[in-house]
Amino acid sequence: MDYELMKKLSEADGISSNEDEIAKIMVEEFKKSGLKTEIDNFGNVIAYKVIGKNPLILGAHMDEIGLMVKHIDDRGFIKFIKIGGIDDRTLVNQQVLLRTKKGLLTGVIGSKPPHIMKDEERKSVIDYRSMFIDIGALNKEEAINMGIEIGSPISFPTQFKRMGEKMISGKALDNRIGCYILLKLAKELPHNILLIGTSQEEVSTFGKGAQTASYKLDPRAFIAVDTAVAGDHPELKPDDAPVALGKGPVVTLVEASARGNVADRKLTQKIIETAKKMNINLQLEVIEGGATDAASVHNVKSGIPSIAVCVATRYIHSTVGVAHVDDVISTIKLLEKLVSE
Repeated sequence: MDYELMKKLSEADGISSNEDEIAKIMVEEFKKSGLKTEIDNFGNVIAYKVIGKNPLILGAHMDEIGLMVKHIDDRGFIKFIKIGGIDDRTLVNQQVLLRTKKGLLTGVIGSKPPHIMKDEERKSVIDYRSMFIDIGALNKEEAINMGIEIGSPISFPTQFKRMGEKMISGKALDNRIGCYILLKLAKELPHNILLIGTSQEEVSTFGKGAQTASYKLDPRAFIAVDTAVAGDHPELKPDDAPVALGKGPVVTLVEASARGNVADRKLTQKIIETAKKMNINLQLEVIEGGATDAASVHNVKSGIPSIAVCVATRYIHSTVGVAHVDDVISTIKLLEKLVSE
């Protein structure tokens, strides 16, 4: 695995609707592989060697969950909204990075210390609306002079790390792992295959960018390359989330209890057959909550056959995730074979 590239992708800034930094990296890396690239009106990065009618699209969303400045109070503290689905439990006392026109600012999400909490407060999850961000300003004027504005995007400064021999951890593995996979597929890309880094997947029931790109490009099929909720840790039972790290790529058959994508049967069968030929173990899942870009594409125009191929990842939609290198590599091999055919 190219750990330096994965680190670069993981640590890049890019909350939904502010994907400029990660999009720039994607364009640069696609061009290194000799692909033509463009960024459409919605911020999707589109890469290809030769494009014809009704291409096959592989899409990985570039955006990550984060926060955004909602209000600056008279004492210089920041109130915020959540961008994407974030568990409030993961936010308390986290360091954050605020992107301003004057550069990056470090902040801390503050909360009431346990010393002065009442018993019932200690037992309950702190609602994010009760939290605030301390940027070291003494008043509102100073905060504004530091560059803070309503709408300033806020991300987490979690560093990418290797864990043990085969694990990686970092920010935004959902879905910078998918972005990494697309960049690796770019090196030997057949004609009429499009690789798209999509925008704003995390902030809608189903992804916005993938839908707009697919409407324009009219693909014959769409494969979402994403992450899947791994259930192989003490807080979950196998029937909560049956996929695990180190056991191969995940094929999502049903998303959001079928409110999202129901995987195309021909695509499903083709992927299963390809994996068997290559001796790659597959994990199958059906999920009650959550969806991928496949959910936003399957009903575009007269319908586009869609499916999601994912990498099992722990703790997604928090400030840090954990994944297994072998799963990433086997997913690349599987998709390489699939698009070559």
